[in-house]
Amino acid sequence: VGALKPGGVLVLHEYLDYSTWRISPRSAAFEGFVAEVIETWRASGGEPDIGLDLPRWLEELGLRVELRAIVDVVPRSSFVWEWPRAFIGVGLKRLVDLGRLTPQQAGDTSAAFDAAEAAPGTLMVTPIVLEIIAERG
Repeated sequence: VGALKPGGVLVLHEYLDYSTWRISPRSAAFEGFVAEVIETWRASGGEPDIGLDLPRWLEELGLRVELRAIVDVVPRSSFVWEWPRAFIGVGLKRLVDLGRLTPQQAGDTSAAFDAAEAAPGTLMVTPIVLEIIAERG
């Protein structure tokens, strides 16, 4: 924060509740994948929902903070669908590499997602992100 000049603005987008990442109709396999991702981040010292803590920390540092929650609910035809979709492949591979999923479990999860993606009317709910605009007085 010391590098931020008076009147300077810092904009952050951080997860507020990663567990809100879902598809509709709901998929137990997909929700299990999300839960496993959250657990592995926490097990390695990370905090997926760091957006819950940042506003308080920034205010304690003397910054004025404005907040806005961002969540998208989109059909497969939306470009927004692409970044979560790309993460699934990478995330499943990581979970297998960490020994958190077997290759069979990863394949089953991928197949369940592919089937949901191909079904008409499926929606993606992105993880809720908190936009934090912090200004130094």
